Amino acid sequence: MDLSSSSSSYCVPPILSDSSTESTFEFFQRVLYAFEDTGSSTDTCRYIDRNRLEAHETLMRDYFVEDSKFDEPFFRFRMSQRLFLKIVNDIEARFAYFQERYDGRGKKCFTVLQKCTLMIKQLATGETPDSYDEYLCMAERTSRESLEYFCDAVIALYKLEFLRKPTSHDLADK
Repeated sequence: MDLSSSSSSYCVPPILSDSSTESTFEFFQRVLYAFEDTGSSTDTCRYIDRNRLEAHETLMRDYFVEDSKFDEPFFRFRMSQRLFLKIVNDIEARFAYFQERYDGRGKKCFTVLQKCTLMIKQLATGETPDSYDEYLCMAERTSRESLEYFCDAVIALYKLEFLRKPTSHDLADK
């Protein structure tokens, strides 16, 4: 848009005149109403209601209840279920991002099991962040954010013990 051809030094919506005698407040209030009428504000953002609670219940039925659909031999995270649950509990105990929270609308956020399950599946399979949207109902952005927090949490928790150079004792056991 070429502002040099305009007679004023500020941008005025075409439906408003910039030769107004009203107060500054009234002018900006009219500008605000004009932009709201054109739908140029939040109409471009689309909200998808993901049923987090139902996704959590499905995950529990599939892996984490007494008579689950996929029990220990079929636990598909490329690690034992016991080890996975230990990591989940350690992360939940130390990091606020993985503790039970509610979003701005008052809806319960994803559970630590949902977040960690998706992260382990992503790391184990190399799938993209949005590939588990249908199963765990997690958006790509949330999935990417959770992956960053998960990796930071694992490094913070286990760095000293597991993410170090091997000692001669470690190498002798092999």
